[in-house]
Amino acid sequence: MRTTIALAFLLIAPAFLHAQDAGPTEPSPAAEPAVRIRRAPATSLKPAAKAGKRQLDPVAPGDDGTFRPTVIIRRGTSQGSGTVVASVDDDTLVLTAAHVVRSEGPILVELHRYNLGLERRMNAPGRWPRRVPAQLVGSDASADVAVLRVRQMVALPYVAKLSEDDQDALPDDSILTSVGIDLGAKLSSWKTELVETASFQLNESDVDRPFLITDKIPEHGRSGGGLFTGQGRLVGVCVGHAEMIQGRRMGVFASIDSIHRILREHDLNAVVDRSSARHEKLRHPRPDLPRQARRPSSPSLTPTEASDPAPARP
Repeated sequence: MRTTIALAFLLIAPAFLHAQDAGPTEPSPAAEPAVRIRRAPATSLKPAAKAGKRQLDPVAPGDDGTFRPTVIIRRGTSQGSGTVVASVDDDTLVLTAAHVVRSEGPILVELHRYNLGLERRMNAPGRWPRRVPAQLVGSDASADVAVLRVRQMVALPYVAKLSEDDQDALPDDSILTSVGIDLGAKLSSWKTELVETASFQLNESDVDRPFLITDKIPEHGRSGGGLFTGQGRLVGVCVGHAEMIQGRRMGVFASIDSIHRILREHDLNAVVDRSSARHEKLRHPRPDLPRQARRPSSPSLTPTEASDPAPARP
């Protein structure tokens, strides 16, 4: 007998933000980004900030593959999270939940300073947050996953690594890390236990897809955010929560199997492979190259645009 699960979606709508008193999510061009980093304390090798100076969040090991590739996705009156899974010049792929981009209107990917490693530079050039237009290139409603494509932009410096493991190889009781932007304002992560991997039909779907069921329930705005292993590999996408056991709700994440399926069906693996090769080369430069040639030049860290696209309006 087939099992159908009724899922509670976790995207953000302006009315919800107002009810939660989460503050505006459309800052003026001169304002600081709405996103505030909230994560477990990490050990920093740098000396503590002097009194009177702004205390910056430390960058923990693994942030480059989890926090930094995490972006905000906007379409119409909806907002959710997303994860950059491939980026080369003129071609960047962003993974999100299909229901985040189900509304009508232009799709915008919102980049913040942390996406470029510029959050420690108080005078980083340009307007922040920067919103770049994206196209929907693939969507699987049965798994609730979608892939967006951004053109006319140089390669972003941080990309999440996709797990290549078979989903069945991920044992129950594994400790995983969810990353997302709660309420459209707080970039955060938390650890949760994997309860099980289950295949079922989601909402109105008539096709079974595998999902990861977690002990912890995601917050609104985390839809589309990544689920990572302890080694920093992406194994799932947040799609909501459901009552898996009577009286107990659990987190629901689309699995890596569904992610690989949508990339394969839309011929996007070549972009992922090119991106992986590029970032591997940056991480392990040839030892015979001069030291100054091993570092990416600063212009490659900034998206190129003729002008900033207009922000999405409620």
